[in-house]
Amino acid sequence: MEKHGWNQSRNKESAEELERSRVAFNLRMMRTSYTMGDLLQERSRGVSTELSLSRYDPFTIKKKMKPSDLGNLCRLLVPSDLAEKHILPFLNTAQANQVAGVVSQETNRGLKVRVWDMNTGSMHQLVFKRWSTSRSYIFNDGWTKDFVKRRNLAEGDEIGIYWDKDQSRFTFSVLISRACLVR
Repeated sequence: MEKHGWNQSRNKESAEELERSRVAFNLRMMRTSYTMGDLLQERSRGVSTELSLSRYDPFTIKKKMKPSDLGNLCRLLVPSDLAEKHILPFLNTAQANQVAGVVSQETNRGLKVRVWDMNTGSMHQLVFKRWSTSRSYIFNDGWTKDFVKRRNLAEGDEIGIYWDKDQSRFTFSVLISRACLVR
């Protein structure tokens, strides 16, 4: 009887080893049999089995601070192409009109927006609007006090901003601080 139990145990181990070998063989075959044609066929169908280990970066707007972003103009300039690609598509028509200054015949007051500073866990309010003199977009009305001075931003610092559609707010972060680089 002992011999019979030993044989069953040995058969089970052999079956498990055989299964591991079969799986390993199939994986090797999949890797070697995957051709350029397979890759092109996947892409034409809009799918991929390729594994990517790249890091997701939500900051769609990145900017190195310049003197004009830090000085007496009290505003952060956002290039038109970035604002039109990464901000305006998330606004409704009324909000977009406020940004563009279509709403009132007076000076463009812009759209009040919430900005979450993810580094400090604090919420701030700025105004986002189209700046008619440069045909760019700007954040102002609190930019200098709430970000430049409070965060001690300096020329060469890199910041990141993105629109968080789930929270209906901007998220801000200092990505690279010159103060950390200089010793």
